[in-house]
Amino acid sequence: MNRSKTLILSGLLAGSLAIPGIIVTAEAKNGVENHGQHKGWEKNHGKKFGRSQHDRRDFGHNQRDLHRNGRWDDHRGRPANYNRRSDGRIDNRGHHNKPEIRRDFKDVRNARKEVHESRQELRKDYTELRKDRAELRRDIRNGASKAEIRQDRQELRGDLREIRNDRVELRKDQNTLNTARQELKSDLRKR
Repeated sequence: MNRSKTLILSGLLAGSLAIPGIIVTAEAKNGVENHGQHKGWEKNHGKKFGRSQHDRRDFGHNQRDLHRNGRWDDHRGRPANYNRRSDGRIDNRGHHNKPEIRRDFKDVRNARKEVHESRQELRKDYTELRKDRAELRRDIRNGASKAEIRQDRQELRGDLREIRNDRVELRKDQNTLNTARQELKSDLRKR
């Protein structure tokens, strides 16, 4: 008798726990989509995007906010090209049209070009130096005259002089580029 009572009570307990789950599954509506924030997790990623699964409430902007009074700005006393960034700062997207900023961009571009040309000239001088050194070694190995060896050494000295001058010019061009960049940064900060 004691054993049968425990079996009956355990059966009643198990049934009472299973009944709410059965009721919930019976009330589930088939064909109603989830319009929540995480809609789409249950989708099969192997198939293409279908318009039937696209819910416009989950995508894009609120259209009333975009079309207030027929204007695209936010009506807070700022022109349309001022936007608020995600970090809260106001972004002035039209400031590159100022003549001083355009001039600064042009100065930076020209300074970069000068640095590039100076580096190319320096590379050419180094290749010329390598060629002259190889020629001097060849002349010494083949037993050339002293006058020819002296002339090759003078060419080497001239190449080294050119390299020294090109390095100085490159350093000046790099300094010009750095000052142009700093001026551009300061003008961009001013706005």
